[in-house]
Amino acid sequence: MIVLAIVGVMTALALPSFNRDNRSRECHDFASDIAREFQKARVEAVSTRLGVRAFVFLDRVELRPWRAGATPGAALIAPVTTDPILRVVTLPATVAIQGVTVPGVGAPTTRSLSTTIHADIDVTNQGAAQFVGQPVPAGATVFLQSLSLPSNSPDFDYRVDITALTGYVSVRAN
Repeated sequence: MIVLAIVGVMTALALPSFNRDNRSRECHDFASDIAREFQKARVEAVSTRLGVRAFVFLDRVELRPWRAGATPGAALIAPVTTDPILRVVTLPATVAIQGVTVPGVGAPTTRSLSTTIHADIDVTNQGAAQFVGQPVPAGATVFLQSLSLPSNSPDFDYRVDITALTGYVSVRAN
């Protein structure tokens, strides 16, 4: 009985630490998920010869393929939000996308995205990445924040960097 009581007390003392670790890991895990999806989109774009556009919303990332032109040799047609979805990556309730900027620019101070307003990132059929609306070539940086941690926590915010010319994707603590 004494051994069981000691095990119960030690479990009760360790439980808050496990919860804190899970909360700090959620933002990093989601940043890794987004990075993996961008890498997968790059491989698909190169192998199918059709680019992929990522629509980055406040609560999700939607990936849609480009469409071939109506006639042979015609230009590719960029997808819009009404086109069929290739994949959707939904954010956990404890993580938010702060914004998307070009590399080298700091994190946005206010959220510029919503459930209807999005930023677009193209992955071309050559494997490059382009932040839509920016001069060529311009990669993108997606900033994420944990809503369950204080702002002074080392795991509070992360960023996903997407390089313009190579499409290389990396996850970094901000």
